[in-house]
Amino acid sequence: MKKSTIMLFVLLFLVITNWGANYGGSIGVAIPTDISETIDPHKATGALTFEILYNIYEGLIQVDKDGQLVGLLATDWTISDDGLHYTFKLKKGVKFHDGSSFTAEDVKYTYNRVMDPKTGYAKASNYMVIDQIQTPDDYTVEFTLSKAYSPFLALVSKIHILPSDSDINFDFQTVGTGPFYLKEWNRDRYLHLIKFEDYHVEGIPYLDEAYFRVIPDENSRFISLQTGAVDVIPRIDQSFMSRIERDPSVKYERAPMNLVQFMAINNKRAPLDDVRIRQAVNYAIDRELLIEFVAEGLARPLTTHMTLMSPYALEYNKYPYNPEKAMELLEKAGYSFGELELTIALPQPYEFHQRTGEVIAQMLEAVGIKTKLQIVEWGTWISDVYNGRDYDMTVIGIEGEPDPYIYLDRFYSYASRNFTNVDSEEIDQWLDQLAIESEFEIRKQLVDKILKELVDQAASCWLMEPDEIVALKNKVMGWTIYPVYVDALKDVWIEE
Repeated sequence: MKKSTIMLFVLLFLVITNWGANYGGSIGVAIPTDISETIDPHKATGALTFEILYNIYEGLIQVDKDGQLVGLLATDWTISDDGLHYTFKLKKGVKFHDGSSFTAEDVKYTYNRVMDPKTGYAKASNYMVIDQIQTPDDYTVEFTLSKAYSPFLALVSKIHILPSDSDINFDFQTVGTGPFYLKEWNRDRYLHLIKFEDYHVEGIPYLDEAYFRVIPDENSRFISLQTGAVDVIPRIDQSFMSRIERDPSVKYERAPMNLVQFMAINNKRAPLDDVRIRQAVNYAIDRELLIEFVAEGLARPLTTHMTLMSPYALEYNKYPYNPEKAMELLEKAGYSFGELELTIALPQPYEFHQRTGEVIAQMLEAVGIKTKLQIVEWGTWISDVYNGRDYDMTVIGIEGEPDPYIYLDRFYSYASRNFTNVDSEEIDQWLDQLAIESEFEIRKQLVDKILKELVDQAASCWLMEPDEIVALKNKVMGWTIYPVYVDALKDVWIEE
């Protein structure tokens, strides 16, 4: 048996890292929009939803601040040599927010719920490899897979465990095991979280409560920070750096965002179904200038669909800035200067993506592509652009994942998340191989093939990986930037 054991020396860790931390208090966290969908962790799709739910729900394992998979509700696990059997030992003494005890039955119920088509979980197909779930006792769960599946542990980290016997409506209410529970959700105003006194990790959380306050305008968010109406702005725009540095009451944390920002192209929308048009769009974009204008230089250029933090990152700059080449390709495709017109859908209220689109529009105009900008409300973007695939091009960011397969499987020709409409038998085959391969070097070769094929087909325009900047009042301590999109409150405390 291959064994991976996580020893949770949590109390010792807390004593060492948070010596002198204060208990109590409340903080306000500014968010750009409300959750425009269900709050059910198995139905939600928006990144903002999961930023908040991180504090309410937990999985068997989690991604730590270093990007490693570590135990949470599971203390350790074993994997059979053939990769078909995963056995998880569960942590004892864990309570749900409603007072019920966490057991193996809750795990079994949760995974069956995820795989049930009626639930509507967007990534359910990834879990259909589960052939059987057994619970030999209250604190052991055994998964039997139909085939070896290398990303399985990473996928386990993404599933929030629900209680098996709750009758609440998870679309609007929550019951998890996390350090906070949802007290109130006041639509378009705030989400109010309260400390869970029976949290299973001793010593945390420190805060009594937190408010996630909806403030759509970014200038208003910053003014709210300065005046103390809120205490934290996660992922503040890079353009605010000079204002942060001038304000003695405000500080910041900064780290690579582990996000791919790209201009997605609808590969099946004419005239973008012509690879020459897509290539022309790529040649027209000056990434270095884009980073200077949009990100204040606080980003790194990307040329493929993989974050630079990933060990699978690849530099493949097939389309260096070349406006003359762009115009040549447009002419070969039958378009004279100024004849082609395209629309870029920009999601509101993401100012960073909107500014990116504005600069790209000028670059496209310079090579003779008339460009219309369309600001799209976030809920409409999800329904029409992402799900409906009714767009020409759109600027968006895709957060990193702990396994390359679950980052790239959106490019299966039949995937519901394949909103760029990429259609490649080769990519389908390489993804199938990546799913069952466990050796890093072989997986790296497969990832390289997939990334290069996407670039060769000019399937989209990959732009940059920006820095994540969190603006905080000086009194806020312990905020940690994770390599996944979360607003983690469990270690946060207020300095008196």
